Formats: sequence, structure tokens, C-alpha cells
Amino acid sequence: MATRPSSRQGASRRSIVVVIAAAAIVALALVAGALLLRDDGGSSASPTPVVDFTGIPQEGAVLGDPSATVRLIEYADLQCPACRGYTEEVQPTLVADYVRPGRVQAEFRGMTFIGPDSETALRFVHAAGLQNRLWQLQEALYRNQGAENSGWVTDELMRDLAADIPGLDVDRLFADKDSAAVTELLAEDARHAQEDQVSETPTLMVQIGGAEPYKINIGFDPNALSAALDDALQG
Repeated sequence: MATRPSSRQGASRRSIVVVIAAAAIVALALVAGALLLRDDGGSSASPTPVVDFTGIPQEGAVLGDPSATVRLIEYADLQCPACRGYTEEVQPTLVADYVRPGRVQAEFRGMTFIGPDSETALRFVHAAGLQNRLWQLQEALYRNQGAENSGWVTDELMRDLAADIPGLDVDRLFADKDSAAVTELLAEDARHAQEDQVSETPTLMVQIGGAEPYKINIGFDPNALSAALDDALQG
């Protein structure tokens, strides 16, 4: 549920609350599934991308038309099973219905609280962002997510995933991942997370223009995301 204060009519807010409350039921089931995957030692890899980013503008960690007045900020840990669930269940709707038409921008901010593989994965993802391919690589990593801190983010895996992304220079990716520029991007993500009081992943925040971002809680329900973004787009 959106936590932003608003002067909009109560009927609009009530309708969003109803949608998001229903989404919570779905979310509980999906979170339970994610926890089971964690207990089993990781989820199975999926070879097919769930999102098509072709032709959508990217600049670093930001995806979408720079003129869009609404931005959805995602805080995520690349080892987090729930973040994979969000990417597979909700991100296709976000990209197809809101980002590709130029209505909303999306921004990825990485967290590394789960452990060492989180930082390794995030370094590669931000290195891909230096080539404006961050969104393709984060999606590919989620589809191939392994058990937490099992050493699954190997050089071999990263070379295989990166080689399948058009326009991504694999040698440059590896050269950049430990660079000062990428280290600063990780530190910037951490600063933003502290400012926004992020304590779990995925955490989603909506920002309208230059206003302060506010958190939304949608579970894994695309309809709840649509309700929250439609409300933001209406001002």
C-alpha cells in the first residue's frame, strides 16, 4: 500500500487499498514458494528472458524515457529469491505497460546484505550499467540465481550470461567490475538505502517529479503495481 500522503479523493485511495490487499494474499503464497526454494538450496535456472528491453533507453541504472515524470525505484539483492519472484512476475508488466510507452522510468538500486555473492553480482551489474546494459544482466542473473553464498556467481557464469546480451563488451565488463567507478556506485546505492530506510528486499518506491519518493507494497501482483503507478501518473 502506498504510504505517500495525498490530497486525492478517498475513493481513489480505497480502490487501490482493495487491490493491494488482494495482492497480499497472492504475495504470501509466492513468498512461501521463495522460501522453499531457499531451503532446497536454490532455484532452477531458466534459459528464456522474461522481459524484452530492446529499444528502451538506458543510462546507467535507469531504464526508460528521460522525460517521464514518474520513476519506480527498486531496491534489490541479486541473491534474494523474492527479488527473483518480483522480476519474473511483475517486471514484465512494468516494462511493457509503463516503461516502454515512456510513461514511467525504472531505477535499480542494489543491496548486498545477504553476503559476498551479492556484492560480486552487483559489481557485475553496475559494470554492465557503464555500458547501459544493467537491466539485461540483472534479469539474466535472476533467471540463473543459485543458493545463497554458494559461490554461484562465477566468472564462467558471468561470461556465459554476458555473451548472450547484444552490445555488451564482456572483456570490458570484467575490467570494470572492480573499478573505482563501480565501487562508488555500490556506495551510492548504500547511501540511498540508508536515507530511504530500506530494511528488506525487494523494496519499491515511487517518485513523482522532484518530490520525495514513497514506498509501495504490492507483493508480487502486477495489478497492484498498475494501480499504484496509475495513481502516481494522475498526480
